[in-house]
Amino acid sequence: MKFQFYRLYALLILSSALIIWSFSEIHGAMQHQVESYQIDVDSVFRGLSEEDSSVLIRQLSRDELALPQDLADKLDGGETIALTLSGGKTYYYRQAPEISDSNDKEPAKVIAFGPVLRKPTQAVPTELIIFALYASLGCLALLLIWPLFRDLSQLQASAVEFGANPRKMEQTINKRSAIYPLAKVFHEVTVQIVDFLQMHKELSRTISHEVRTPLARMRFALQLSKAELDEKYWQRLNADIDEIEQLANNYLSFAKLEHREAQIKKEAVSTQAFLDQLEEKFALYQDKIGITFIADDRLAVFDASSMSIATQNLIMNALRFAKQNIQVRFRCEGDLCQITVEDDGPGFEGKGKQLLAAFARDKEQSDGSGYGLGLYIARKIAIWHQGRLEVAKSEELGGASLTLLWRNQPAK
Repeated sequence: MKFQFYRLYALLILSSALIIWSFSEIHGAMQHQVESYQIDVDSVFRGLSEEDSSVLIRQLSRDELALPQDLADKLDGGETIALTLSGGKTYYYRQAPEISDSNDKEPAKVIAFGPVLRKPTQAVPTELIIFALYASLGCLALLLIWPLFRDLSQLQASAVEFGANPRKMEQTINKRSAIYPLAKVFHEVTVQIVDFLQMHKELSRTISHEVRTPLARMRFALQLSKAELDEKYWQRLNADIDEIEQLANNYLSFAKLEHREAQIKKEAVSTQAFLDQLEEKFALYQDKIGITFIADDRLAVFDASSMSIATQNLIMNALRFAKQNIQVRFRCEGDLCQITVEDDGPGFEGKGKQLLAAFARDKEQSDGSGYGLGLYIARKIAIWHQGRLEVAKSEELGGASLTLLWRNQPAK
């Protein structure tokens, strides 16, 4: 990449120097024109045909001319000088040859020729030359920079397209481009990401088909051998199978969200009916932990399937830390909906934001269960609803407070 930068920089400097030198030569040539006293023959004949043609060539005394010092020096040196008056008439003067027998006190003579009418010539203004110089430099910069921005725009469009639909992208940047090394790295990274996603999907399918089947066989065999096993060992084995199955389910949910396989379909749902379904699912925990479900019985617009997964993950997280009570509240105020899950546990103590990442767990307070995916999945679903997941301390129960917030608006 450094080579492309140095090449572009050197080309810009050399081209600018060449343009400046060219305009400097042009300006110098126009400002320092070589003096020439060639006279058009037609202008001489026109002068001879006039009444005062006798004065076209005449002899003057040197004292009759009031000349600047530089012109006087040229005249004394034997050169021909030209004076143009305001009317456009030009007179030419040259020192007359000296006569040897003349009186030394007689002033020197000057031969005058004129007047001669010359066609006026318009000099190019200096401002116009400067404007042309800067315009040329601007065109040069545009000529050199435009391909760079064109390639950057093309690379940006490819990046946006890849983000919307990850796939192996074609290399469209020319090798002579200044950003070709960047485009090459981007192409290689897209290939690696696509390969990783494909491997991830295959792993998800393996867990879905190859793990659940033996788990079902193990659970069936465990049921058959229940009478032969001690109750303590039977419950331990059954809990282990439940833990493995929970890990598989959580991982599949995580993979599904990461691959964007789930499609959010927002529709109006009764908040009370939504919580009633969740209350039925968690009824078996009521003998251990008191779970209260509160709704304001309104219509909320969201995807019931994915939001149910997110809320269940928040409740399962609360079950691991709660002591006696958990409260689930679903309410809508204006165009904002929120589902809040609170518990009377120890809370996160400032670690909430850290635990929102995938596979992050609170090792100090956790009982060892869970795999750090619950809060991440809930946060992901909230983002899919153009919302967010907030972590705070419960003012009512004193433990953790997890809230899903989103706009109560249909999908566009």
